[in-house]
Amino acid sequence: MVQVDVFWSYGIGSSFALAAFRQLRRLKVENEVRRWKLGWKGSTGGEIAGPPTAETVPAGLSEENHIAFQELVRELKANGLRPGKVTFRDLGKVVKVVKAWAEKYSDAFHNEYFLKNLLFLSLLFVPSGSVLLWSNPNWETMQVGSYETIPQWLVGIFTTTNVTQGILGFLVTYNLLMKGKYYQAALQTVLAYLGFFFILANGWDNRGYQRFFSKNREAFENWKWSNVIGWLGSDVVAILLVYGAAFLPLMYYWITKWIMEGQDLEKGIVGEADVFERLPEAARLFVLENAAIFGGTLGPAVLSTILIRRLGWAKGLSATAAVVALMLSRVGIGPALCKRLLGVESLRDVPVEELVQKAVDEEKAALAVRS
Repeated sequence: MVQVDVFWSYGIGSSFALAAFRQLRRLKVENEVRRWKLGWKGSTGGEIAGPPTAETVPAGLSEENHIAFQELVRELKANGLRPGKVTFRDLGKVVKVVKAWAEKYSDAFHNEYFLKNLLFLSLLFVPSGSVLLWSNPNWETMQVGSYETIPQWLVGIFTTTNVTQGILGFLVTYNLLMKGKYYQAALQTVLAYLGFFFILANGWDNRGYQRFFSKNREAFENWKWSNVIGWLGSDVVAILLVYGAAFLPLMYYWITKWIMEGQDLEKGIVGEADVFERLPEAARLFVLENAAIFGGTLGPAVLSTILIRRLGWAKGLSATAAVVALMLSRVGIGPALCKRLLGVESLRDVPVEELVQKAVDEEKAALAVRS
């Protein structure tokens, strides 16, 4: 559980941003034009930052975020911070620069979709994981230890990452959406859920499903399929059902509603979409959402478990990777399903900076006519 929630929270944050991609792009354009009208310093105004200077990028940082990282590094160095020579007195400088950097990308934070993502994670997702961790310390990932051996700092990190990973998933997806890279943005959700289901089904020892369907360590160590019956009557299932009934409907409702409202916005219809009055459309989106998540991620995760058990880790993972790569390639079902779910003809769009420049040019032309 400690492991899977890292992937799940990232996927939740990513899916929230993806569902509202039309609204987020529209808000970005409107905010930038408003700043241009007000003459705010730092407004885009259609100007695109130049290429970054040569700087070592931390391992694991995606290529899409290199420019943002380079800008932050340049600002830190400009304020007198030198790598390897940081003192406590530099803390104020770091805080100041990071604050300015956060303000520069504030459009990703200042919208109802990010706020709901944050509230969902902190008020529903974190409590569910915390209750499971406290009430069933010998279930799932915790079977490698015991209640007495679980360090306090691990509990703190676990609850914190259930929020921070969701924030990260939202922001990474947001940046890709602003660049018009819809498919890469959608892959953030898909790959996060793939990692989630792989841990559940396979884990680190090809026994993930056994660990999941065992109510405690004793049942796991004496695994047999009849353990599922005992698991169904355990506190684990009761807690999963209670919290699942609380947050899964809300998660599906928001995602479906935002996709519908985005499509309406594209047609010039402004306002909230009533999901219940448009049940056929909502049901179609619900089916597509689950086809993408369960068909595109749970299926390969189960397949990997079978292949690893039969072929070994190297051959099993290689075969699974080939299947996933084929599914997500141009000739696979991934792009086609993504187009249908998002309701777009192409998975590439112009970067939002071009839309901002176009809107600013139109405002300039209108001002010239009036003057």
